[in-house]
Amino acid sequence: MGGYGALLAVLIALLIGLVAGKAWERYKLRDGRWIDRRRLRETPHYMLGLNFLAENQVDQAIDELTQAASGDTDALEIQMILGNLFRHKGQVGRAINVHQALLQRPDLTRLEHAYVLLCLGLDFRHGGFVDRALEAFQEVVQLDPRNRYALVNLQKLHEEQQQWAEAARVRAQIAKLDEGRDEDRQILAFLRNQVGAAEARDGHAAAAAAIYREAIDIDPRTVPAYLNLGDIRAREGKRREAIEAWESLVHTVPERAYLAFERLEGAYRESGHAERFVTLCQELIARNPQDWRARLALSRHWAAAGQPRHAFDLLLAALPHNPHGLAIHQEAWRVLTALGLDPSLVQQYVDLTRQAVFYLDPHVCVRCRYRSTELLWQCPQCHEWNTFVEERIAPAKDAIVAES
Repeated sequence: MGGYGALLAVLIALLIGLVAGKAWERYKLRDGRWIDRRRLRETPHYMLGLNFLAENQVDQAIDELTQAASGDTDALEIQMILGNLFRHKGQVGRAINVHQALLQRPDLTRLEHAYVLLCLGLDFRHGGFVDRALEAFQEVVQLDPRNRYALVNLQKLHEEQQQWAEAARVRAQIAKLDEGRDEDRQILAFLRNQVGAAEARDGHAAAAAAIYREAIDIDPRTVPAYLNLGDIRAREGKRREAIEAWESLVHTVPERAYLAFERLEGAYRESGHAERFVTLCQELIARNPQDWRARLALSRHWAAAGQPRHAFDLLLAALPHNPHGLAIHQEAWRVLTALGLDPSLVQQYVDLTRQAVFYLDPHVCVRCRYRSTELLWQCPQCHEWNTFVEERIAPAKDAIVAES
């Protein structure tokens, strides 16, 4: 009987513990009174507010959540949401007041304190209070070192202030949290490239070159690091090393090879090996028959060398692959003029371009759709790195059509 009694006592204790746990989950003691945690969520105002928020009807969501919170001013999560909605509406002062009031609560857990601080940091950043935003995000990271959102905002604030070394340091922290994501390596490499550019502007060529090499080691597809490294070597009179840097770009990221064409053509010419540029372009075309940029560059090379007919043939071969590229058409008319506007050649050009639509801003950010006339490494609208691609109105024809 003693064994059964002990077992019964254990079962009763477990039942009491379960009931107490459920009660603690539902109720909390504040200022000497018990508050039902679920009661607030069961009010129609709370549910309506969430529905309006899901439908992006911010004004209605604010009205309903405000009424829901009026029944219990201690509802932390609703107060946080309201503050964020005020910020979304541009009412930054109200948002700051709400979140600062929440920070005065003595019973916040460490995690709750961190998230309220995060909201406050977003308020400050939205309102342009950079120093206070930095301070808030830094406090969040001290409370919650794995808060990735706070770290990302810290990085972006440093970028906006062109504090590239600090931005790179924060991105390195993010990379540790993400355990080696490709995106982290790419962003970190671009930030290190910016650090190198700052060193170069300050006249520290050796330090800049070392940082550019570091950026390439982090992510071999960091195109501006190759260009900048070659530029430094060229200014130092080290033409061979400059050519090596630019050729490394061509071989590693061939779709961006055109960014080094002008540099390489000039360096080859100065070194007495102008034919190397012809070979380089021909290799790129052989590797990718749709590479219209290599054909355009080679066409310009032959036109400058006094061979306009050869140049025109290359332009005709490039047009089917990008009939909307204004640069090809401009070069075609220059060559046609040099050829005396031969009627048969003009007709060939007209036949190829009859359906073409010219446009000046073919580069588009894949994150926010911002358009640009040139390739940008960081989007000026969403501030993401290496997100621009070349957009075409219609798909390029294949090489067989181009050569037929």
